[in-house]
Amino acid sequence: MTMDDLTTLRDAWDRPAPPSAAAHAAARAALLDRASARTAGTTPRRARRFRLPRMGVRLAAVGALAVTIAAGVTVAQNLGGTDKNGHPRPVVPGLPGGPVANAQTVLYKAAERAQARAFTPPRPGQWTYLETRYTSPGNPPVGKTQTPKWPLKSRVDRMWIRIDGTRLAEYRDGKLEISPTGGGMPPVDYASVVKIPLAPDALLAWVKKDAPNSSTVESSNYTAFQMLASLLNNNLVPPRQEAAVYRAMAKIPGVTLNKSAVDVAGRPALAVSRVIEGWIRQEVLLDRTSYAYLGERSLAIKDHTGDAGTGEHGTWTVKKGTIDVFSVRLAAAFVDRPGERP
Repeated sequence: MTMDDLTTLRDAWDRPAPPSAAAHAAARAALLDRASARTAGTTPRRARRFRLPRMGVRLAAVGALAVTIAAGVTVAQNLGGTDKNGHPRPVVPGLPGGPVANAQTVLYKAAERAQARAFTPPRPGQWTYLETRYTSPGNPPVGKTQTPKWPLKSRVDRMWIRIDGTRLAEYRDGKLEISPTGGGMPPVDYASVVKIPLAPDALLAWVKKDAPNSSTVESSNYTAFQMLASLLNNNLVPPRQEAAVYRAMAKIPGVTLNKSAVDVAGRPALAVSRVIEGWIRQEVLLDRTSYAYLGERSLAIKDHTGDAGTGEHGTWTVKKGTIDVFSVRLAAAFVDRPGERP
């Protein structure tokens, strides 16, 4: 899949300085959740792709909290084994009535709650409206060390995507622009999302099939987690499909639980997370009572130094506790026309 990487970076952030060659290359590899933005002529603009944390080459991505949040106790999954149906067995019996015990318990509760929610499918011709607040520190400059005190910026992203996936709309410089979309993986349109596999193993195989960064078992597992997280972040996912996403996440090795998280708005949350490339943790945030999706967060869990990249000399460093990405879902609804808000 090809992308207009420089334009992606420009769309994702106010640009205090031109992106480095490393950031340019990483944008191609990481497939940010932003679309390939305006292109000349009739070339279609792609809908937003799944966003990977900046990892080895830091990208100017959207998302992060303005303060560092102390991590709670992390409890590994796979402590309870599986029942006769192959479902994870919670450490504390009583799914869904028992106390939250591990990531699998939370994800299966989230699946049950999601599938039970009332849902009215969209009518033909409607649009999915998503409103999300992102905050981020941006790229660490070469030769600099990014810390939890690094200045952060916030923005609210409003996006309309026609449910058949043919059009994408957003405001640019105060003007609503509507463009053709170019598909993508994972999908960001309702018509494609309702067709995703519902069986956990089949869904995992589907997201891993053409995913980048999946040359090893470990990279395949964390990329699957990222793809499923992106599916939640960039869509209004119907109940059955949302439940399938949570059940698939529960089968990914290395997924853990933080019971003491909060989202960017300060609301208590359950954080289901996966470590990426050994130094950054991506968290999917769920409401502690309803298990509804709230947003996500990524942060460095240990100090990390990376190379500037091809064409540059030097390194950059990110300190433990530095937020990489933080997003909070503000609104999600089906509307009749682009520009309309619920």
